[in-house]
Amino acid sequence: MSFASSTIRVAGLASAKLRALRTQAESVGMTAEGYARQLIEDGISLEQRARTKTFDELFAPVQARFRKSGMTEHELDRIVDRVRTRHIRQNSKKKA
Repeated sequence: MSFASSTIRVAGLASAKLRALRTQAESVGMTAEGYARQLIEDGISLEQRARTKTFDELFAPVQARFRKSGMTEHELDRIVDRVRTRHIRQNSKKKA
């Protein structure tokens, strides 16, 4: 397979976002350019899967892992409620 070399310029990316990109790239042993390319390729792949598969097909692996975990729906509801409550408390403190 042959790959054409091309350049994409991204205007308006805040310097903090560029630093975050570089930091994340370094954390996985990649260059910022390689990491950005991987993000683009992954995004395109995800978009293609989302357009060609049903929600049930996309969500099936999650459902299978949930069933295998042995957790009940009630237990999951309690976890979600706890996290939601904590999130609401944290956000209300920020607004105060």
